[in-house]
Amino acid sequence: MESAFWQLGLALFMEQTMNIAFVGDVHGRVFHCIAGLLSLQGRMGKTLDLVIQVGDFGYPFPERMDAPSKRYRELDATEGDVSRLFAAESPWAESFHLARRKLGGPILFIRGNHEDFDWLRSLEVEAKLGIAKTDPYDLFRYVPDGAVLSFEGFRIAFMGGVEERTGDAGIEPQSYDHLLALDAGYVDLLITHQGPFGSSAGFRGDIHGSRLISELLSRLQPRFHVFGHAHQQTGPQALAHTTYLGLDALVASAKWEPDAKGLKLGCFGVLDTESGDLRPIMDPWLAGFPTPFDFEEWISGRWPGRMNQRD
Repeated sequence: MESAFWQLGLALFMEQTMNIAFVGDVHGRVFHCIAGLLSLQGRMGKTLDLVIQVGDFGYPFPERMDAPSKRYRELDATEGDVSRLFAAESPWAESFHLARRKLGGPILFIRGNHEDFDWLRSLEVEAKLGIAKTDPYDLFRYVPDGAVLSFEGFRIAFMGGVEERTGDAGIEPQSYDHLLALDAGYVDLLITHQGPFGSSAGFRGDIHGSRLISELLSRLQPRFHVFGHAHQQTGPQALAHTTYLGLDALVASAKWEPDAKGLKLGCFGVLDTESGDLRPIMDPWLAGFPTPFDFEEWISGRWPGRMNQRD
């Protein structure tokens, strides 16, 4: 398989080492996501080779939101920011083009359980790579369930949905069986929306996670596993052959934590593929992220007078 780096237009100047960033549940807050990643990249002092978001991306068309998302949008309008990204016109468009140039490549995302499933199905999946462009700026690309992408020989498998739901929000059986049939050790990194059984707990202490994902881990035996869904940062923790990391959501719930500010600690993670270091980002700057957040003001202040430069 040809390396996905070339097909995504990513510049990779090393043979084996990659710095991969991960993003927890976004729930529409694409501006927070982009700005947070650019901040992380700046603090690391290097361009991220790849970025993967673990599902619950959001709704490009607010009128098609599910009931929970509509309720949360009434409390926090940023739940609907995906639609603003898709409808953006100048000068916003220039901000997005600038952000795309600063990032090493598009942000890949999978299906969660709060998505516009009809929209995801309508996206044109590129035959060669098996993923789909979503927006005019190529900031985000959708990875369908069951995809296995190779980045310089580092293989990543993707599986969306949650076990306790049926239909569009559930774990798609055909894609699941496709991954289940792969040889143990073939996949280096597994990306799922839901974590394995026992990886998190509910408010009442009940055990959360998916037994199906646990079975997939047992079969595939990847070196790494990253997931979201529970809105809890867990790990990194070794489980048999695999080190897993659960990511928190990007921001706190306006319903349950109305006074919370900034981005949540543990909403981002980073993997160094050479050293095998998989860790959450727990740095204080996350909590100090501007609240409320104005993307146009943020990016103009970060790179004043550089909107038209192609650097």
